[in-house]
Amino acid sequence: MKETDLQDEIFYKEIMAKSRLDLPFSDFEDNVLNQIENKILYQNSFSKEIKLSWVFFIAGSVFGIIISLIIPKLQEPIMGIQPSNFAILFQIVFISLLFTQIDTLLKFRRRTNSKMEYN
Repeated sequence: MKETDLQDEIFYKEIMAKSRLDLPFSDFEDNVLNQIENKILYQNSFSKEIKLSWVFFIAGSVFGIIISLIIPKLQEPIMGIQPSNFAILFQIVFISLLFTQIDTLLKFRRRTNSKMEYN
């Protein structure tokens, strides 16, 4: 039985020696690991930037709503425009920006989620 164990051991050593991969460059493994690390760092920073953009979007939306509520209550004209007319103009611009920005953020979020799923 010892002879068969010895033959098995030799056989496994030969198989293991043949299965060894030679890397194309001496620093190939280090380069691959650095690329993986950089990709993870990029994804983490990118995720933080997306969260920060949502925070500023919400803060800007709240600020815009507050301004649109305050403008009609003013008594004096703003830049020669009556407050009621200026409020309508401000609200049109605000709503346009609000919808375009939320659409852009949602599209961007969907696109980044789909890219992260495939990578």
